[in-house]
Amino acid sequence: MKEEIILKTPCQQEREARDLAIFKDYHSLMEVEGQSKTMAHEHLCKKYGIHSQGTIYTILKRVEKRLNTMKQ
Repeated sequence: MKEEIILKTPCQQEREARDLAIFKDYHSLMEVEGQSKTMAHEHLCKKYGIHSQGTIYTILKRVEKRLNTMKQ
């Protein structure tokens, strides 16, 4: 079976790297018992210059889906 080549723009590569960093930061924050999800989202929004907590949720789901696809 031939391996597929995936071509991405520099912007896509930067976004994926940022998204993965957000995913890792979120999970490290949530390891603390009793951590507030809302405050974790707010912290990540400030840290990464994101204006909506809903965007954080979308990023987390997108990275989770990408990681699950890579495992298969």
